[in-house]
Amino acid sequence: MSDPYDRMLAALDAGTLDPAAFSHRDHVGVTVAALKQDDFYDALARIACGLQRLAGNAGVPEKFNATVTFAFVSLIAQRMEDGGGSVEDFLEGNPDLLSGNPLAGLYPEGQADTPLAKRVPVLPGVQG
Repeated sequence: MSDPYDRMLAALDAGTLDPAAFSHRDHVGVTVAALKQDDFYDALARIACGLQRLAGNAGVPEKFNATVTFAFVSLIAQRMEDGGGSVEDFLEGNPDLLSGNPLAGLYPEGQADTPLAKRVPVLPGVQG
């Protein structure tokens, strides 16, 4: 396991990842690594459970957002359709996922930040 994202994913799984050293780029890279190792649903479960645990370990469980996690994992999986290349290749080829908010155009203002959206993935524009 020489890839740094594979190592971070293993630490995320184990609950030993340092939240202070886990950047947004790392979030995306670890998600790519999970999707390379597992099918979509297993990767989604690994990432969601790991991030939820990470937020809890950092003392900010309210920062976990099921909607954003589901949407990002889905978007990354869509972009990985060909499955080729390294994690770094994916990151370099998808700079929009590393800056700004690629989900902004999908969800009406504030919908992805509701208490419901933090607990369960909500669909864009659909009211609970």
